[in-house]
Amino acid sequence: MNMTQQELFKAFESLPTEAQRQALNFIVFLQQTYAPVTVSPNIAVKSSDITTQHQKLTLSDLISSIPNNFTYPDDVMEFTESEPLGRELL
Repeated sequence: MNMTQQELFKAFESLPTEAQRQALNFIVFLQQTYAPVTVSPNIAVKSSDITTQHQKLTLSDLISSIPNNFTYPDDVMEFTESEPLGRELL
């Protein structure tokens, strides 16, 4: 399905307020999920190495790539702060 930006905005505006909030949270989630991962400056990787093998990142490298202002979307915060029910799927 191809939509122009104007059609997308009209579709968004036609949604109820709660659905608009959910759509915006989903966009934030996608931005955070697909944001490029930056590698710590202390890791030296040649461009030729990247094409020939997978780069090995440590947990520390990944954690250091999380922006200081990172926040979870509201639905994730509600889940993490709620009491366990025994039916959670991850």
